[in-house]
Amino acid sequence: MSQTLAAPPGYKTVALLDRQRHRERGIAPQVARFAATLHAIYLTLPEFVAASRSHPIVFGQAEDKSWQPLVVTGLEPGRNLCVDAAGDWLPGYYCPAYVRRYPFCTARVRADGADLQSVICVDEAGLAPNPPHLFDARGEPTPRWQELQRFIEEIDAATRQTEGFCAIVADLDLLEPFEADVNPVRGHRKRVTGMWRVAEERLNALEPAAIARLMQQGHLSRIYAHLMSLDNFHRLLEADVARAAAN
Repeated sequence: MSQTLAAPPGYKTVALLDRQRHRERGIAPQVARFAATLHAIYLTLPEFVAASRSHPIVFGQAEDKSWQPLVVTGLEPGRNLCVDAAGDWLPGYYCPAYVRRYPFCTARVRADGADLQSVICVDEAGLAPNPPHLFDARGEPTPRWQELQRFIEEIDAATRQTEGFCAIVADLDLLEPFEADVNPVRGHRKRVTGMWRVAEERLNALEPAAIARLMQQGHLSRIYAHLMSLDNFHRLLEADVARAAAN
């Protein structure tokens, strides 16, 4: 399996997790600081309700034309307004599973012509010799790794669920591009572009049978969580103004 693995946003490089190569290695301190420069972060469907309380949730389109939900954490590239000056996540903002999973991720690879399979990868910059270790001196999994592996697999399953949700929303032609024009109490207005949202008029115009399917699948509540979350652009702008005033 000699395929090149693309590093996800914020990661430096990724390699296949290996019990021998990574034995007696733990997770480095303050690894979540890798997200301090991410102004938008991938989100999975099960996170929508929790994330909608503090973040705008939008949709972005990948190069392969697939759709991906994102939480907006900043109003310009390179600035995450949901972390403090050290890069640690601020209380009051939902911390996405994408951040909590670091330095791990999964990739779908094909080995020797077989079907695609999901493998666990790691950004080695997020590892350190400090305990608790992932694997012991013989390369055997520790309880800490077993706990992390369950979490990684849960996120992987949630990602597949999210892909199905996005495909349904796209097939129903519900997405439209939009710009967020936000006005702070103090300071200058800002406009955030390059985002997509569910068009309410298209949602409301769906046939009753389509609405019923969305409800049965649990998707309708997530769509409304997304729509209500867009008010949080004002919260981000106020955080931006406060940070500028403090500098």
